[in-house]
Amino acid sequence: MKKALLILIAGVITLSSFGQNKVKEKDITDKTWKLVINIDEELDEAKKEAEEEDSFLAEVIVNSVSGMVSGILNELEIYMEFRANGEVKVTVEAFGEREVEYSEWSIDSRGRLRISDTDRFQTDDDDYWLMEDGVLVSFEDDGELNENVYLVHIE
Repeated sequence: MKKALLILIAGVITLSSFGQNKVKEKDITDKTWKLVINIDEELDEAKKEAEEEDSFLAEVIVNSVSGMVSGILNELEIYMEFRANGEVKVTVEAFGEREVEYSEWSIDSRGRLRISDTDRFQTDDDDYWLMEDGVLVSFEDDGELNENVYLVHIE
């Protein structure tokens, strides 16, 4: 019984490690990717916590901040185009303005996509991206998933 349980646990761990796949250059180059920042769940959680604390001031602050953040994110669109030469074109559209910057990208020996910072576009240099069901998902260097930030391929 212990042996069967051990094999089952090993199988689950093995399968979960295959959930994210290595990034391959051919899968990302010459395609446009849209950055998605989804903070709705966190904002809802903050609202619930403020309500549970029964603090009128906390509720007002959370509601004000969440409205402002949602409004800004609704106006912000970030696109990335990975080029075969290791360059990434970053296009930021916000409030009717459009800016284009260029940065560098690479895939490390473990198949993790790394995107360098630019003057105006900052990622955490320790973060990396892996492919999961055709979506580039973001991870912190310690392997923790950034659930709310990902890149989707657009046509």
